[in-house]
Amino acid sequence: MKNLKLLFLIVFLPFSISAKVGGLSPQAMIDSATHAYTQGHYESAINWYKQVLDSGYESAAIYYNLGNAWFKLNEMASAIYYYEKALLLAPSDEDILFNLKVANSRITDKIDVVPDLFFERWWKSIYTLFPGDTWAWLNILFTTLFLTMLGVFLLSSKPVMKRAGFYSALVFLLFAFFSYAFASKNHYRQTHHTHGIVFDPAVTVKSSPDENSVDLFVLHEGTKVQLNDSLNHWIKIKIANGSVGWVPVKTLRKF
Repeated sequence: MKNLKLLFLIVFLPFSISAKVGGLSPQAMIDSATHAYTQGHYESAINWYKQVLDSGYESAAIYYNLGNAWFKLNEMASAIYYYEKALLLAPSDEDILFNLKVANSRITDKIDVVPDLFFERWWKSIYTLFPGDTWAWLNILFTTLFLTMLGVFLLSSKPVMKRAGFYSALVFLLFAFFSYAFASKNHYRQTHHTHGIVFDPAVTVKSSPDENSVDLFVLHEGTKVQLNDSLNHWIKIKIANGSVGWVPVKTLRKF
């Protein structure tokens, strides 16, 4: 397991106005959490980090460090939950991916993953290359370049410049389209609860949203599931091997 992630200055950019919560700035609370963690006071560190989140600030590093603190307490479901939250904001971070893999090796359920189709793997590998905010900034950049080259095409009187402007505008328009698509995909992942982590020690997955329906299989604490339909206090899930069923909503924590 890789240790506490340093919170670089860019993480604290939103805190520069020195907003205070309960008499302490978010920066001060993060400093207290880091100190508690390094002293081995993991429950205290968790409380400090949660106060930062409750004040309205979040970052991949905060979720990552929360995951580490829960890991140190041997609470794998909570550790996995916060590592997954961190991945939503930093989908290609190697430290997060490594620690998540270690945490998943400590839980009961070892589920064979159904491999994605090649185009699904290709699509995922690209949109997770950068966080959603980065794709959004790239979209702005490519859109600006597209408009600039379009202006060159429309305003230039030289044939060479018009051709260069036309083809460059097409290329930048294509880049703008894909960067927008990747930014939208990341935004959707961050704002919609499409997955969850099992928090009950064991939960029986049912064939329908009814306690008297057929038992299909059992999942244990820490297992990640995909969330589909919901009905009353039941939710339909899908696990990595493709199996589906229904579980009570209270047994999961969504992310």
